[in-house]
Amino acid sequence: MNKEGWISEAIKREEEAHLNFFGRKFSLSSFKEKLKKYDINQIKEWQNIGLEPHFLPRTLMMADNNYPGWKVKPEQWFYNQVIDGKLFRNIKGGLKRILTIGLDGDTVLIDTRLKPEYNDGKQMWNNDNLLGQIITSLRSSGDIDKYEHVPQSSRFGVSSNEWEKSIKPAVAIKLGLNIEQIRLETTVERNAIPQIYSHMPRKGDGLTSTWVWVEEYFEGSGHRLLGGYSGKDGLMYVFRYGVGHHWRNGSFRPLVVV
Repeated sequence: MNKEGWISEAIKREEEAHLNFFGRKFSLSSFKEKLKKYDINQIKEWQNIGLEPHFLPRTLMMADNNYPGWKVKPEQWFYNQVIDGKLFRNIKGGLKRILTIGLDGDTVLIDTRLKPEYNDGKQMWNNDNLLGQIITSLRSSGDIDKYEHVPQSSRFGVSSNEWEKSIKPAVAIKLGLNIEQIRLETTVERNAIPQIYSHMPRKGDGLTSTWVWVEEYFEGSGHRLLGGYSGKDGLMYVFRYGVGHHWRNGSFRPLVVV
């Protein structure tokens, strides 16, 4: 399929996904324009490393917002922290307090992989040609801590600090993008993406007994939110840990804004 045909199909799939989840369509003109900037070979390269281009429309996703396909929302504790002013995001190098929750209206590359079931720390993300080599190299150089349980390419046992300081810059270099374009998914993105895009392997993300770091910080820069653990309500689950902690059942999933 040529580039024009591929873009046309991508627009159609995106409209259908939005209609099923939100109950309405959105303008996809900016999504189309972003896709037109990239060669079809670049798009195929993204797909080969498990990344798919999608458009997350600017929408409010507070606890009292309802959409037909949003069957599982983040737990109320998360929204209580927003109301109490305890959550922050890193915006242009500084922490900014979060006042509302929603999607940003961005064209993004989504990591389609299903996070794995816990296996005493030995579990691995499937076919991790996005991050495996990067993590191995950083562990070999001592930029991030070695992992005692499985091959050094594992996404598990990585702290939030190691993601920010070492892995995120390396991902930007690998993809030829600015570091500002690389981040973790927010809590609501982590929650909603498996419900919006049911064709992805990660549609079962709420059923696996591991969790991922997400973009929001809790009460300043010392703690970060995480979620998705099936043993604690799956897609609903939200918690926080210290940014320097390493966990055998915790990993991460980048999001790329293009």
